[in-house]
Amino acid sequence: MVRLSSPQVITEVLEAAGSYTLYALVLLSINFLSAASAATPDSDFKDAAQLFEKRDIASCHSAIVMLEKVLEQKADHVDSQAMIAFAYAHEAFVLTQLGEKATEYQNSAEAFSKAVLSQQPQNSFARKASLLLQLMAGNHIDVRKTLEKDVTDKETDADLWYMLAVVSEGEAVNRALSKLFTLNANYVWAYSDMAFRAIKLNDLMVAEKWTNVLDRARPGVPETDLLRATIAAQKKDKKMAESYWSAFAKKAPDFPLVHKLTGKAVKKPSTQRQGRTGISF
Repeated sequence: MVRLSSPQVITEVLEAAGSYTLYALVLLSINFLSAASAATPDSDFKDAAQLFEKRDIASCHSAIVMLEKVLEQKADHVDSQAMIAFAYAHEAFVLTQLGEKATEYQNSAEAFSKAVLSQQPQNSFARKASLLLQLMAGNHIDVRKTLEKDVTDKETDADLWYMLAVVSEGEAVNRALSKLFTLNANYVWAYSDMAFRAIKLNDLMVAEKWTNVLDRARPGVPETDLLRATIAAQKKDKKMAESYWSAFAKKAPDFPLVHKLTGKAVKKPSTQRQGRTGISF
């Protein structure tokens, strides 16, 4: 056995330590690269889809941001194009309910939906975006005919039942809503839209009932504050309107109308975004 002198021992230990450190750094680099590669457009899309599934303003906007990043990485990611088309279309729909122009959102939604449908004519999100755009263009009769033909009692897509409720009248609205809430009792868009419909008819008592039901179904979502701000503005209650609007703005700081009323620059959607407001304080 060879006995090492003290300097030799120190040298050997340092060399071994250096090798271990290098090995550890290599492993760390591999793990980092593995984590980075895991953040693929497909995985980011799945994360965005989970957020979008919640259907409230804040979650949908976060999903839009993620989808825009996916499309920056991979412009032809069809699933992201389809989902962002529907997200933009509904963002435009909400703005029009508030008396705002939403031309750029609509243009972006149309561009993405057409691009997807040219490749995948049956793509669900792209078709829903197209129907919603037609609805906003005033083609309620055509949209209703399409939905009545396609939506049977076996349909499990809550979005289609929601749009059927939006374009229907009388008892047909209740049937569509009943089916929708059987599928998804927490579907924010339907509660919000029924409240906005009542506000448009100046039936503020019904609007408040829908708003309260929404608050019970999905406590804390920004839509509740937005609706209450709008109802208060209709009642000329400036103080309450400002209070609810402030609460909404805190929950949804990136909503285009918040940017507009606070004087911040409005971020454009992935091909274009614009926005007059029915709310005044």
